Amino acid sequence: MVLVPMRTSALKGKRFALLESRPMRKAVGCLLVIVLLFGQSFAAQRHHRRKKVVSDTPPPKPPVACVTCDMKVVPDLEQRIAKWKPIVMPFRSEGLTPNEIKVVQKLVEATRALENIYWRQSDPEGLTLFEKLAGSRHVEDMRVRHFLLINGSHYDLLDENKPFIGTDPYRPGRGFYPASLTREQIEQYVKEHPEQKDAIYSGFTVIRQNGDKLDAIPYSVAYRSFLEPAANALNAAADLSDDKDFANFLRLRAKALLDDNYYESDLAWVDLKNPKIDVIMAPYETYLDDLLGVKTSYGPAVLIRNEAESKKLDLYQKYVPEIQDALPLAPEDRPSKKGHLTPMEVMDSPYRGGDMRHGYQAVADNLPNDPRIHAEKGTKKLFFKNFMDARVNYVILPIARVLMPPEQAAKASGDG
Repeated sequence: MVLVPMRTSALKGKRFALLESRPMRKAVGCLLVIVLLFGQSFAAQRHHRRKKVVSDTPPPKPPVACVTCDMKVVPDLEQRIAKWKPIVMPFRSEGLTPNEIKVVQKLVEATRALENIYWRQSDPEGLTLFEKLAGSRHVEDMRVRHFLLINGSHYDLLDENKPFIGTDPYRPGRGFYPASLTREQIEQYVKEHPEQKDAIYSGFTVIRQNGDKLDAIPYSVAYRSFLEPAANALNAAADLSDDKDFANFLRLRAKALLDDNYYESDLAWVDLKNPKIDVIMAPYETYLDDLLGVKTSYGPAVLIRNEAESKKLDLYQKYVPEIQDALPLAPEDRPSKKGHLTPMEVMDSPYRGGDMRHGYQAVADNLPNDPRIHAEKGTKKLFFKNFMDARVNYVILPIARVLMPPEQAAKASGDG
């Protein structure tokens, strides 16, 4: 049996011409039902697959919002970032007891609290932008935030402190003084208000404009919300420490953070004998203050003694007074070191903040800076072995390969 399609004109009122009997018509009717059902099923499946394909296709992602794209950013930011090589400074806990590791963790807490203060001293506006960019995933925003972290401000340290974002010129007074205040204005004000001279020129005050008056606010007041957590962390570290002298120093330093008087804790710090764990935890240096050059900034660092390297300095430490006396200088220019402490520590520094973290990476320090401590006790000389190694491997030796004949450059080494 076959079904023959009729011409269009013959289809009026008829679908097919049946060429067989009624039983055959019944069979054909069943076949038509099956075909129709199959066609409907196939169409339904095709529709379902189309719907499934559509539903499985992820919706287009909305564009990532860019915070800094409408700001003036230097066009070569990526090249500027490339000048800074990231170096991993791991915390090696070998040789430390579980309790000592807890001490280190508390010192890191204190360091982070002082890092918050440093940003407010260095560049309050830069800090605001740094925090605003924290959640952005836009490439340009992440680059800007990374460079803010490197410099600790929106000023490029390798470009004469010019802003790399925005147009506001460099503020020599940073966050220590009102933005519009000049050195000449401060000097004139001190002449007219001599009773405020010590407070205004103190290394531990922030200057704020109050009408026609200048207020000198102590660090312990201006930064209290960060100094209290830092002091609490130091006291907690002292409670955990098995080194009684170090614990005593930590408690004295916690007190100093809250009253800006570092003299007693500095004496205790210089008196420490070969501490296994040490810390720099005070506003010592005045590098940030380009207005008067007197305001100190916080530069904390956690230090772990490198025993093998420290022993190498024992011989030098023994003869420091004799070395000083042998210098080819007039006696008044080389004060005697006899009877003065000259502790030398070779330390690894796995965590740093403030002055010690942003920009130039110090490989050594000679502290404290208080001349009273120098006269009474001496100073502590700290060598940061992991940062020394980084400077040798990534700065000195590459320069040697460029500047020296190959046979000489091959002899350059960290030990040398």
